[in-house]
Amino acid sequence: MPKTDTTQWRDLFHEVVATGLCTGCTACIVACPFHVLGYEDNEPVQLQEDGVDVCTHGDRGCSLCTLACPRFREWESEIDELMFGQVRRPEELIGKYREIYLARATSPEALMQGQDGGVVSALLIWGLENGMIDGAATSVLSDERQWDCEPAIVTDRSGVLASAGSRYTYSANPLALLKAAEMGLSKVALVGMGCQTSVTGAMEARRVNKWRKKIAWTFGLLCSKSFTYDGLMVEIAQNELGIDLDHLVRVNIKGKLLFYTDTGDEITYSLKQSHRFTRPGCLRCPDFAAEHADISFGGLGQEGGWTLSIVRTDLGQEIWDRAIAEGVIEVTRAMDEDPKAVELMFRLAEKSRERWPSHEELATAGSTPGLLPPKPETD
Repeated sequence: MPKTDTTQWRDLFHEVVATGLCTGCTACIVACPFHVLGYEDNEPVQLQEDGVDVCTHGDRGCSLCTLACPRFREWESEIDELMFGQVRRPEELIGKYREIYLARATSPEALMQGQDGGVVSALLIWGLENGMIDGAATSVLSDERQWDCEPAIVTDRSGVLASAGSRYTYSANPLALLKAAEMGLSKVALVGMGCQTSVTGAMEARRVNKWRKKIAWTFGLLCSKSFTYDGLMVEIAQNELGIDLDHLVRVNIKGKLLFYTDTGDEITYSLKQSHRFTRPGCLRCPDFAAEHADISFGGLGQEGGWTLSIVRTDLGQEIWDRAIAEGVIEVTRAMDEDPKAVELMFRLAEKSRERWPSHEELATAGSTPGLLPPKPETD
């Protein structure tokens, strides 16, 4: 177990939140047994105490918020060692993996409702209907703001299909684990971007067992960034492009932002121009490829409904092989069919890696808490 047993909220705040390393994943909030932490503006905030340096539970020895955090101190090497028995090498730009595939669902409804090849939706439905999982922590469209998203637990086919697709604003999916616990679920699939799928490994490496044991599968989504809601949906979609959100049916990114309407229109927007609306919590995230998932998924590459899929762990391989054998998905090797998609994935992963602070920057931030300078967004 790493030497974080004497750390507490004040350390997490000064080293992760105040420096801009916090992605807003909410693992600290989930793990806190005393309800000291809440969630505002995509960041954890302290409740019921007198300033960030005062947490009475932390003073008594509670360190769970720091233990659960997948950005606290030596988070990456600890999770790598746990999952793969060694730390990733600098040249391993997408992390450790077994094989990269192109895959798609065999179910027409998963293909229709899902993003690209519908593989994540197909696997979740299959897992729920066969009792391998009893729920999935994912995101659904918000009831409060059109085309925003929020964390939710889905437990059946209709719930999975309703949650399918990408929105490109941020949803703190691990927060749905609290709802899963209320529902008595014990075999949950956690679906999320790299910042969120590292939660599973952080909790296991640092023995946050109450929550780790509830996560049965960890599915990662390739992600270079998410956008602020006001930037993506208000400034770009509504103000600049004149899109009525009542008629928006799908959003995608394929080298540019793509908005699809219910009248069949495809409206494009420059990805370069969208950089100014990148969510602050994404500016320092180094993990494009969701390196600590059992399987990672993304929409790079071929048109026509295929999902780029990276099988990483023993469990991921078991899920993958069984799903193929039972006809849930069909696959082909990505390098054989679409080497350019694989090349693009590595290139995007390399760019994300450049965001993480140097040892010197981290040391300075640790000794003198303050905001690290953001890494500029580039094409």
